[in-house]
Amino acid sequence: MTKKEYQARAEFESAIRAEVPDDQVHKGLVSPRAAANLLMRHGKTYARVQEMVCNGVEWMQHDTNESFSKRQARHEAWTEKREQQLERRMRQIVQSLGEGFGVVFSGDPRGCTVKVTVPSGRTNDWGKEGICVPTA
Repeated sequence: MTKKEYQARAEFESAIRAEVPDDQVHKGLVSPRAAANLLMRHGKTYARVQEMVCNGVEWMQHDTNESFSKRQARHEAWTEKREQQLERRMRQIVQSLGEGFGVVFSGDPRGCTVKVTVPSGRTNDWGKEGICVPTA
């Protein structure tokens, strides 16, 4: 991990920890630090799934239209299922942080694919939607 990647992870973790009130820390299912780490872990996987969705399956040399269509359908079914699992899990983690927290998903893998909205309204992305979950 590079210094810049480490810094981004540390900034995200401290931003989440700063947003959770002290009286709320022990009421949640996970600590704010653990929630931030889980969000980063799942966010990285979510970004990879979004890349896979954009890339699709590769055309093989001896593919027929039918075999390609079947492989593409299996690929789409798998990525959709995995995407739903990750979204559900990240929503649960964010809900455990308390009131005012939310999560925004984006399907464009060129940028941040997961953003967390916080009670204070703080943002660090260009679209002013939330705090970007680092994927490094």
